[in-house]
Order: sequence, then structure tokens, then C-alpha cells
Amino acid sequence: MLDDLKQVTKPQIIFEATGVYSRRLQAFLDMHELRYVMMNPLEAKRKTKDDLHQNKTDKLDALYLAKLQSEHPQRLAYVQSKEYQELMANNRIYEQASHDLITNRNRLHKAIQLTFPEIEHLMVNPRGKNYWSIVLRFPHPDIVLETKEADIIDFLKGLSGIGKKRANDIMQSLIRLAKVACPAVKKDSAHIRGLEMAINNILSAEEACQTALKEMTKLAPKRDLEILTSIPGIGENTALRIISELGDIRRFNNPSQLNAFVGVDPQVYESGNLTAHLSISKRGTAIGRKVLYLAINQIQSAKKAGNPSHIADYYEKRKRSSETASHKKAAIASIHKLLRTIFALIKNDQLYSYDVAKHNQRLLS
Repeated sequence: MLDDLKQVTKPQIIFEATGVYSRRLQAFLDMHELRYVMMNPLEAKRKTKDDLHQNKTDKLDALYLAKLQSEHPQRLAYVQSKEYQELMANNRIYEQASHDLITNRNRLHKAIQLTFPEIEHLMVNPRGKNYWSIVLRFPHPDIVLETKEADIIDFLKGLSGIGKKRANDIMQSLIRLAKVACPAVKKDSAHIRGLEMAINNILSAEEACQTALKEMTKLAPKRDLEILTSIPGIGENTALRIISELGDIRRFNNPSQLNAFVGVDPQVYESGNLTAHLSISKRGTAIGRKVLYLAINQIQSAKKAGNPSHIADYYEKRKRSSETASHKKAAIASIHKLLRTIFALIKNDQLYSYDVAKHNQRLLS
């Protein structure tokens, strides 16, 4: 392939971004410093829709992409630095591990209902490494009652932050719960193995999340992190994930480009004298939109806790403007405001100020 490309003067390369399947091609082109156009499949479909063809094959798709680039040259892809590529890779690991964590927590809860449901009352918050370690060691009440009290205490003392007195209290509660338990299965049931598998998956997913966050903390620009966490409601975790998905925000010329990159820019339909604004394009990063949606929820919670922001004010204004305005619609509109704020703060190297933001809003209104 490289030999073929070398025979062409200034080759124009265009392909669809198909996740991991296009990454090898992208890495190959980056390695040899060849510029290219990498299109979102939905955008490619929209821009080639005039060339309708019933038969869909890879060769035909390539032909229509080449025709599109020849007649209407598309913007070259921006090549992120290695640091930002690693940031995004770590965030994708975090996202997958978070999904696995939720899935296996649900599996564990269902398994416990069969093996030892009473153990969920052992601690105020039935989650965390200590709790899961206890359930892993004592998944069935019979196992608790067969174990010597001294052995239970020794096991509990080996857990993080549990001293002798605390271990004794937990042991007494564990035995009390085991005595009143009425499990649906025996201690040698296959459901015990399912429970153990769910806990091991939970512990593995938690470790993966923590490792990914540590790596993102090392890689993320410290000033950008400081700026994002100055916005009320956005903690370090969320800020790291936003930076990982958006990349270097300074590469955008205006907030509209940032909106389009994320995929929250509105679609516009024009026909004759009719111009209609449809739903968001969703052309960008779905995980990025998810993180920003989470950020809006956190910003709202911060205002309720006494840490206001003009973004939270805008959300409430959108909610009040229409009786039919859903949380989702107001949140998506607020994402625009959040992205505009992030863009301005990072471009101007400023920390967030509610007073300054309100003043700027009055000037714009």
C-alpha cells in the first residue's frame, strides 16, 4: 500500500471511521505522516445519498467516498498527540469497566437473593471492596455458622480499615444474620460459583477504573484540569473524562466546531421556504455526550447544594420555558452552554467565576 501511495503526488485519502477496524489504517497513515479524511459513517451516508445505489459493497462505498472527495473535498482529520490518544484510550477502558461494574453488581444482587439475602443488611452501604470480600468469603449462611468465631475475626481484621473491635461487631452481626437466614439454595449450588464470578468481575472492574483514572491524571494537562474543576459540580473524575473525550480544545476555532465534534449540533432541514431544526446530529463521540450529560446533572446538584452557575440557571430557565420540556431536552441545551463555557475558559486561560459569567450573560441578552 505504501509503495502505491508513493507513486501518487499528494494523494487524497478518505475512509470511514469504523472504530477499532479503521484504527490500524489510521495508525499506518500517521506513522508515515500521510494526511487523510476520516468521516463519520452517518455523515458519509448523508453526503453520498444523492448517489443512490441499491447494492452495498465495500468497493462501491470506497468509490462513492472517492467521488465525494474529488467533487467536494472534505476537511482533513486532526491528528491528536500521543498523550491525548492515550487519554481517550484510558477513558474508553474506564467506560467499559464502569459498564461491567454495573452489570456485575446487578448479577451479584440477584445471586445474593438466592444464597444469603440477609447479608445485604450487614453494612449501611452494601458495596465496596470490604463488603464484596466478606460476601466472597461467606456467600452462604451455612459457611458462616461452620466457621469459628476467631477465624471470622481474623479474616475481618485483614480487611482495610477494620480493627479488632470493628471486626468483632461485624462478626456478631454476620452470625446473627446467618442464624435467621433462609436461603433458596444449598452451599454447594452452582449459584455460589455465579456469585463468586460476579464479585471477582466487580473487583477487577473497580481496579481497571482506578488504574485508568490514575493514568488519565498523569496525562491530562494540569491547567485544563484546574479550569474544568473550577466549574461548580465538575469534579476531577468528570473533568478528566471530558478532557479525554474532547482532546485539545485549543484546536477549535469557535464553540460551534466543538459542538459539531461532540455531535450536539442541531440538524437543519430545508425545503423551499421551510427551515426546520431537527434533533442533534449525533455525529461525534457518543461517550463524550454521555460524560457531558453526566456533568450537567452534577452541575444541577451543585446548585441545589449552594454552588450556583450560569449553566444551572440556564437549565432551569429552559425547564420553565415549556411545560413539555423534558429533563433530557433541557440537559442537551445546557450542554451547548457548558461547551461554550469550557471553550472560553480554556482559550482565555481563566478559572470559572459565577459573577463574571452572569455579567457576560447580561451583555449578550
